[in-house]
Amino acid sequence: MLNLTFDLRQLTTRAAFYQQFAEQSGCPQSFGHNLDALWDWLTGGMALPATMWLQHYAAHEADLAPVLALLEEAAQSLEGELRLIID
Repeated sequence: MLNLTFDLRQLTTRAAFYQQFAEQSGCPQSFGHNLDALWDWLTGGMALPATMWLQHYAAHEADLAPVLALLEEAAQSLEGELRLIID
């Protein structure tokens, strides 16, 4: 099982989140660092099952809201193969 942990106090921009996500999830170098690329990797490339911990989400809620919405949609679409833990 793949475990990814993101301390959002340290990731101050969406670009920083994408970079950390790519490093932790084993994305290819061609990963696009955008919502479309994130969806494609989550639903068709990343090793599953996986758990993603988003720590201190409130620190960057406004900037990361689209990312969180996509992660939640992917978790529903993947029917338990992707688990989100948000605090």
